[in-house]
Amino acid sequence: MRALATTLLAVVVTGCGGAKSAVDTSAADQAAITKIHEEYVTHFNLHHASAVADLMADSAVFLGADGSVDVWRAAIVAGLEQTMAASPSLTLAPAETKVMGDHALTRGGYTLAMTPPGGAAITLTGNYLTEFERANGAWKIGGVVTNYDAPPPEGLPRDTATTPPPPESGTMKELVGGFVQHYNLGHASVVAGLFTDSAVAMFADTPISRGRAAIESYLTGQVSQGSPQLTVHDVNTEVLPGGWAIDGGWWEVSATTPDGPMNRVGAYMLLARQQADQTWKIEWFATNGGVVPTTVAAK
Repeated sequence: MRALATTLLAVVVTGCGGAKSAVDTSAADQAAITKIHEEYVTHFNLHHASAVADLMADSAVFLGADGSVDVWRAAIVAGLEQTMAASPSLTLAPAETKVMGDHALTRGGYTLAMTPPGGAAITLTGNYLTEFERANGAWKIGGVVTNYDAPPPEGLPRDTATTPPPPESGTMKELVGGFVQHYNLGHASVVAGLFTDSAVAMFADTPISRGRAAIESYLTGQVSQGSPQLTVHDVNTEVLPGGWAIDGGWWEVSATTPDGPMNRVGAYMLLARQQADQTWKIEWFATNGGVVPTTVAAK
Protein backbone atom coordinates (compact mmCIF):
# COMPACT_ATOMS: atom_id res chain seq x y z
CA MET A 1 0.00 0.00 0.00
CA ARG A 2 2.85 2.40 0.76
CA ALA A 3 4.12 2.06 -2.83
CA LEU A 4 0.95 3.26 -4.56
CA ALA A 5 1.50 7.02 -4.34
CA THR A 6 1.35 7.67 -8.06
CA THR A 7 -2.03 5.97 -8.42
CA LEU A 8 -3.83 7.53 -5.48
CA LEU A 9 -3.19 11.28 -5.52
CA ALA A 10 -6.72 11.95 -6.77
CA VAL A 11 -8.14 11.03 -3.37
CA VAL A 12 -6.32 13.95 -1.77
CA VAL A 13 -8.14 16.60 -3.75
CA THR A 14 -11.51 15.02 -4.50
CA GLY A 15 -12.64 14.73 -0.88
CA CYS A 16 -16.36 14.25 -0.31
CA GLY A 17 -17.57 16.53 -3.09
CA GLY A 18 -17.68 20.20 -3.92
CA ALA A 19 -18.18 22.98 -1.41
CA LYS A 20 -21.50 24.78 -1.23
CA SER A 21 -20.60 28.32 -0.22
CA ALA A 22 -17.98 31.04 -0.63
CA VAL A 23 -14.87 31.32 1.50
CA ASP A 24 -15.93 30.89 5.11
CA THR A 25 -13.64 31.97 7.93
CA SER A 26 -16.15 31.47 10.70
CA ALA A 27 -14.78 31.14 14.21
CA ALA A 28 -16.53 27.78 14.61
CA ASP A 29 -14.81 26.24 11.60
CA GLN A 30 -11.43 27.63 12.56
CA ALA A 31 -11.87 26.33 16.11
CA ALA A 32 -12.85 22.86 14.86
CA ILE A 33 -9.76 22.63 12.68
CA THR A 34 -7.54 23.91 15.49
CA LYS A 35 -8.96 21.20 17.76
CA ILE A 36 -8.07 18.53 15.18
CA HIS A 37 -4.48 19.79 15.16
CA GLU A 38 -4.35 19.66 18.95
CA GLU A 39 -5.86 16.18 19.19
CA TYR A 40 -3.53 14.93 16.45
CA VAL A 41 -0.46 16.04 18.40
CA THR A 42 -1.78 14.75 21.74
CA HIS A 43 -2.57 11.25 20.50
CA PHE A 44 0.49 11.05 18.26
CA ASN A 45 2.76 11.80 21.20
CA LEU A 46 0.90 9.26 23.32
CA HIS A 47 1.48 6.80 20.47
CA HIS A 48 -2.24 6.19 19.98
CA ALA A 49 -2.20 5.27 16.27
CA SER A 50 -5.91 4.42 16.10
CA ALA A 51 -6.93 7.68 17.77
CA VAL A 52 -4.86 9.69 15.28
CA ALA A 53 -6.42 7.79 12.39
CA ASP A 54 -9.89 8.50 13.80
CA LEU A 55 -9.32 12.18 12.95
CA MET A 56 -9.17 11.28 9.26
CA ALA A 57 -11.81 10.52 6.68
CA ASP A 58 -12.25 6.89 5.66
CA SER A 59 -10.67 7.63 2.27
CA ALA A 60 -7.84 9.80 3.63
CA VAL A 61 -4.39 9.80 2.03
CA PHE A 62 -1.12 10.54 3.85
CA LEU A 63 1.79 11.31 1.54
CA GLY A 64 4.94 11.32 3.63
CA ALA A 65 8.13 13.29 3.25
CA ASP A 66 9.99 10.04 2.59
CA GLY A 67 7.89 9.37 -0.50
CA SER A 68 5.62 6.84 1.20
CA VAL A 69 1.84 6.80 0.97
CA ASP A 70 -0.85 5.45 3.27
CA VAL A 71 -4.41 5.23 1.97
CA TRP A 72 -7.54 4.51 3.98
CA ARG A 73 -7.67 3.91 7.69
CA ALA A 74 -6.01 0.49 7.97
CA ALA A 75 -2.95 1.61 6.01
CA ILE A 76 -2.75 4.88 7.94
CA VAL A 77 -2.82 3.02 11.27
CA ALA A 78 -0.09 0.66 10.04
CA GLY A 79 2.06 3.57 8.90
CA LEU A 80 1.58 5.38 12.20
CA GLU A 81 2.48 2.26 14.18
CA GLN A 82 5.66 1.90 12.15
CA THR A 83 6.60 5.51 12.91
CA MET A 84 5.67 5.18 16.57
CA ALA A 85 8.10 2.29 16.98
CA ALA A 86 10.76 5.03 17.05
CA SER A 87 9.17 6.73 20.11
CA PRO A 88 8.48 9.97 18.24
CA SER A 89 7.57 13.35 19.65
CA LEU A 90 5.72 15.72 17.32
CA THR A 91 5.22 19.48 17.36
CA LEU A 92 2.98 21.20 14.83
CA ALA A 93 3.09 24.90 14.00
CA PRO A 94 -0.01 25.76 11.92
CA ALA A 95 0.60 28.97 9.98
CA GLU A 96 -2.64 29.68 8.10
CA THR A 97 -5.98 28.05 7.35
CA LYS A 98 -8.34 28.85 4.50
CA VAL A 99 -11.92 27.55 4.83
CA MET A 100 -13.83 27.26 1.55
CA GLY A 101 -17.30 25.88 2.13
CA ASP A 102 -16.97 22.18 2.91
CA HIS A 103 -13.23 22.15 2.24
CA ALA A 104 -10.34 23.75 4.08
CA LEU A 105 -6.59 23.84 3.63
CA THR A 106 -3.97 24.42 6.31
CA ARG A 107 -0.26 25.00 5.80
CA GLY A 108 2.30 24.84 8.56
CA GLY A 109 5.52 23.36 9.85
CA TYR A 110 6.43 20.40 12.03
CA THR A 111 9.26 19.10 14.18
CA LEU A 112 9.59 15.35 14.69
CA ALA A 113 12.09 13.95 17.20
CA MET A 114 12.58 10.20 17.39
CA THR A 115 15.01 7.38 18.06
CA PRO A 116 14.75 4.55 15.50
CA PRO A 117 15.20 1.08 17.02
CA GLY A 118 18.91 0.40 17.20
CA GLY A 119 19.77 3.86 15.91
CA ALA A 120 20.70 7.30 17.19
CA ALA A 121 18.23 10.04 18.07
CA ILE A 122 17.31 12.34 15.17
CA THR A 123 15.18 15.43 14.73
CA LEU A 124 13.43 16.12 11.43
CA THR A 125 11.74 19.36 10.43
CA GLY A 126 9.59 20.25 7.48
CA ASN A 127 6.32 21.61 6.17
CA TYR A 128 2.86 20.23 5.61
CA LEU A 129 -0.25 20.99 3.61
CA THR A 130 -3.43 19.41 4.99
CA GLU A 131 -6.79 19.25 3.26
CA PHE A 132 -9.87 18.99 5.48
CA GLU A 133 -13.36 18.06 4.40
CA ARG A 134 -16.69 18.47 6.15
CA ALA A 135 -19.26 15.67 5.99
CA ASN A 136 -22.39 15.39 8.10
CA GLY A 137 -21.36 18.56 9.91
CA ALA A 138 -17.99 17.22 11.12
CA TRP A 139 -14.52 18.11 9.87
CA LYS A 140 -12.07 15.32 9.03
CA ILE A 141 -8.59 15.21 7.51
CA GLY A 142 -8.90 14.24 3.85
CA GLY A 143 -5.30 14.42 2.69
CA VAL A 144 -1.85 15.38 3.91
CA VAL A 145 1.38 16.14 2.05
CA THR A 146 4.52 16.53 4.17
CA ASN A 147 8.13 17.23 3.23
CA TYR A 148 11.51 17.98 4.77
CA ASP A 149 12.78 21.56 4.84
CA ALA A 150 16.38 20.41 4.40
CA PRO A 151 18.04 17.28 3.00
CA PRO A 152 17.38 14.52 5.56
CA PRO A 153 20.23 12.87 7.47
CA GLU A 154 22.40 10.44 5.55
CA GLY A 155 20.98 6.95 5.66
CA LEU A 156 17.39 7.95 6.43
CA PRO A 157 15.22 5.55 4.40
CA ARG A 158 13.33 6.88 1.39
CA ASP A 159 10.50 5.08 -0.35
CA THR A 160 11.75 4.89 -3.96
CA ALA A 161 9.09 2.51 -5.32
CA THR A 162 7.59 3.79 -8.56
CA THR A 163 4.49 2.83 -10.53
CA PRO A 164 2.97 4.25 -13.73
CA PRO A 165 1.18 7.56 -13.12
CA PRO A 166 -2.63 7.57 -12.95
CA PRO A 167 -4.85 9.14 -15.63
CA GLU A 168 -4.40 12.89 -15.85
CA SER A 169 -7.91 14.24 -15.28
CA GLY A 170 -6.92 17.56 -13.70
CA THR A 171 -8.20 20.78 -15.25
CA MET A 172 -5.16 22.98 -14.51
CA LYS A 173 -3.57 22.14 -17.88
CA GLU A 174 -2.75 25.76 -18.75
CA LEU A 175 -1.19 26.52 -15.37
CA VAL A 176 0.68 23.22 -15.08
CA GLY A 177 1.67 23.23 -18.75
CA GLY A 178 3.13 26.73 -18.48
CA PHE A 179 5.06 25.71 -15.38
CA VAL A 180 6.57 22.69 -17.14
CA GLN A 181 7.33 24.44 -20.42
CA HIS A 182 9.20 27.36 -18.92
CA TYR A 183 10.91 25.30 -16.20
CA ASN A 184 12.37 23.06 -18.89
CA LEU A 185 13.47 26.11 -20.89
CA GLY A 186 15.22 27.52 -17.81
CA HIS A 187 12.86 30.53 -17.55
CA ALA A 188 12.76 30.86 -13.76
CA SER A 189 11.22 34.33 -13.82
CA VAL A 190 8.34 33.19 -16.05
CA VAL A 191 7.63 30.22 -13.79
CA ALA A 192 7.70 32.51 -10.75
CA GLY A 193 5.17 34.70 -12.53
CA LEU A 194 2.67 31.86 -12.22
CA PHE A 195 2.63 32.46 -8.45
CA THR A 196 0.76 35.27 -6.69
CA ASP A 197 2.71 38.06 -5.02
CA SER A 198 1.88 36.59 -1.60
CA ALA A 199 2.52 32.95 -2.57
CA VAL A 200 4.11 30.45 -0.20
CA ALA A 201 6.06 27.58 -1.74
CA MET A 202 7.20 24.56 0.26
CA PHE A 203 9.58 22.74 -2.06
CA ALA A 204 10.96 19.36 -0.99
CA ASP A 205 14.16 19.35 1.07
CA THR A 206 14.53 23.13 1.17
CA PRO A 207 13.48 26.03 3.42
CA ILE A 208 10.11 27.60 2.76
CA SER A 209 9.97 30.32 0.08
CA ARG A 210 7.68 33.27 0.81
CA GLY A 211 6.76 35.66 -1.96
CA ARG A 212 7.42 35.66 -5.69
CA ALA A 213 10.99 36.99 -5.42
CA ALA A 214 12.06 34.19 -3.07
CA ILE A 215 10.36 31.61 -5.29
CA GLU A 216 12.16 32.96 -8.35
CA SER A 217 15.49 32.79 -6.50
CA TYR A 218 14.91 29.14 -5.63
CA LEU A 219 13.83 28.26 -9.18
CA THR A 220 16.83 30.05 -10.66
CA GLY A 221 19.11 27.82 -8.63
CA GLN A 222 17.23 24.72 -9.71
CA VAL A 223 17.12 25.32 -13.47
CA SER A 224 20.83 26.20 -13.53
CA GLN A 225 21.85 22.73 -12.30
CA GLY A 226 22.16 20.01 -14.92
CA SER A 227 19.45 21.32 -17.29
CA PRO A 228 16.63 19.59 -15.38
CA GLN A 229 13.63 18.36 -17.31
CA LEU A 230 10.28 18.25 -15.53
CA THR A 231 7.19 16.14 -16.18
CA VAL A 232 3.99 16.80 -14.23
CA HIS A 233 1.02 14.45 -14.09
CA ASP A 234 -2.00 16.62 -13.20
CA VAL A 235 -4.21 13.99 -11.55
CA ASN A 236 -7.20 15.92 -10.26
CA THR A 237 -8.58 19.40 -9.63
CA GLU A 238 -11.29 20.44 -7.19
CA VAL A 239 -12.69 23.88 -8.08
CA LEU A 240 -14.11 25.61 -5.00
CA PRO A 241 -16.28 28.70 -4.47
CA GLY A 242 -14.75 32.14 -4.21
CA GLY A 243 -12.24 31.63 -7.03
CA TRP A 244 -10.15 28.89 -5.38
CA ALA A 245 -9.05 25.46 -6.56
CA ILE A 246 -7.04 22.61 -5.06
CA ASP A 247 -4.92 20.67 -7.56
CA GLY A 248 -2.82 17.57 -6.97
CA GLY A 249 -0.65 15.21 -8.92
CA TRP A 250 2.75 13.66 -9.44
CA TRP A 251 6.03 15.04 -10.79
CA GLU A 252 9.30 13.70 -12.13
CA VAL A 253 12.57 15.54 -12.77
CA SER A 254 15.65 14.21 -14.53
CA ALA A 255 18.99 16.00 -14.68
CA THR A 256 22.68 15.41 -15.25
CA THR A 257 24.80 16.13 -12.19
CA PRO A 258 28.58 15.91 -11.57
CA ASP A 259 27.87 12.49 -10.04
CA GLY A 260 25.92 11.28 -13.06
CA PRO A 261 22.21 11.06 -14.02
CA MET A 262 19.74 11.92 -11.28
CA ASN A 263 16.00 11.38 -11.09
CA ARG A 264 13.61 12.80 -8.52
CA VAL A 265 9.98 11.84 -8.15
CA GLY A 266 7.31 13.04 -5.75
CA ALA A 267 3.83 14.35 -5.13
CA TYR A 268 2.52 17.91 -5.21
CA MET A 269 -0.51 19.76 -3.93
CA LEU A 270 -1.32 23.37 -4.68
CA LEU A 271 -3.94 25.96 -3.89
CA ALA A 272 -4.66 28.22 -6.86
CA ARG A 273 -6.56 31.50 -7.02
CA GLN A 274 -8.40 32.75 -10.06
CA GLN A 275 -7.34 36.20 -11.28
CA ALA A 276 -9.42 39.02 -12.75
CA ASP A 277 -8.54 37.85 -16.28
CA GLN A 278 -9.83 34.33 -15.41
CA THR A 279 -6.35 32.80 -15.38
CA TRP A 280 -5.09 30.91 -12.34
CA LYS A 281 -2.07 31.60 -10.16
CA ILE A 282 -0.56 29.54 -7.36
CA GLU A 283 -1.12 30.75 -3.79
CA TRP A 284 0.28 27.75 -1.86
CA PHE A 285 2.49 25.01 -3.23
CA ALA A 286 3.96 21.91 -1.61
CA THR A 287 6.09 19.10 -3.04
CA ASN A 288 7.77 16.07 -1.53
CA GLY A 289 9.81 13.14 -2.79
CA GLY A 290 13.35 11.97 -3.07
CA VAL A 291 16.21 10.99 -5.31
CA VAL A 292 15.55 7.79 -7.22
CA PRO A 293 18.61 5.89 -8.48
CA THR A 294 18.65 5.65 -12.27
CA THR A 295 18.63 1.85 -12.09
CA VAL A 296 15.39 1.97 -10.08
CA ALA A 297 13.71 4.62 -12.20
CA ALA A 298 14.37 2.61 -15.35
CA LYS A 299 12.52 -0.48 -14.14
